[in-house]
Amino acid sequence: MSGAVRSSGNEVIMRRRTILFSAAATLAAPSIARAQAYPANPVRLMHGYDAGSNPDTIARHLAPSLTEILGVQIMVEPKPGAAERLAATQIARMKPDGGVLYLMTGGQAVVSATDKTLAYDLLRDFDFISIVTRFPFVFTVAPDSRFKTIEAYLDEAKREPGKLTYGTSGVGSTLHMAMELLLSKTGAQITHVPYKGGIGTPYNDLIGGRLDMHVVTFSNAQPLLKTDKLRALAVTSKERHPGFPDVPTVAERLVPDYDVVSWLGFTAPAGLPAALRDRLYEGFRQAMARPEVKSKLEELGNDTRVSTPAEFRARVEADMTRWRPLAHVVNQS
Repeated sequence: MSGAVRSSGNEVIMRRRTILFSAAATLAAPSIARAQAYPANPVRLMHGYDAGSNPDTIARHLAPSLTEILGVQIMVEPKPGAAERLAATQIARMKPDGGVLYLMTGGQAVVSATDKTLAYDLLRDFDFISIVTRFPFVFTVAPDSRFKTIEAYLDEAKREPGKLTYGTSGVGSTLHMAMELLLSKTGAQITHVPYKGGIGTPYNDLIGGRLDMHVVTFSNAQPLLKTDKLRALAVTSKERHPGFPDVPTVAERLVPDYDVVSWLGFTAPAGLPAALRDRLYEGFRQAMARPEVKSKLEELGNDTRVSTPAEFRARVEADMTRWRPLAHVVNQS
């Protein structure tokens, strides 16, 4: 009799253990599923510009922290060409499984607003995760240039239409649009000289007197500005740049409502699972909060505030609306 009771007690204990184990497994299932949702190593972090460019520099500063936080190897992969069109066309066709991320620039909003021949639709074919940096541009000249102010440069351009030149990283780039927006507001006529690649060739042309002015990102210009190998005439943001407080803004010297600030943000092919998008957003947020990452990117001239996916999409839509009226400038170039 006592043996039967012991057997029954053991069965009760076993049943309780089974119930507890099943409950624990049920509670753990969502986190396991989320972990399994992420692809195997490595993850390709692609962008549309050359090695050493602003997007490449920022991607390589972020990759080690993202690798550690997300638990997957992040491999930076430049795919330059056609003002980011080549990279975007390829990425838009990839699977939305997290195996590829796209560090998109504000130039994509310009391209999408001005080019009707694109093989992709920016708002349809990409999921927007987070803007991670914002940055203005700077109008630069050679140290011995006769132009001491942005007003002097534009005044001469008005007196002799088409004589002066300015360089940018390419037709349809945000740098190109920043200058064309200024010209549309001041009535000056200046010849655009598009370049491919980094700052090397336009810098040599500035020094050699073959180019009058170059529009460039602060991250590329900073080393030359700090060593007096370039001189800054004006910055494109509404406020002065904290790293160069003596450089005036276009708004304070010429056009009060002038304000051009571009951005870099993480996107992926459209259709990314919500849990994976949220995991990526949290990873980017944590990486950007790290003091060593934040200080380095700010040292390069970036505002490091992180946006939500909804804020990112809204910024892209607003930029496309802003640049669409200048489509004729791109199409005539």
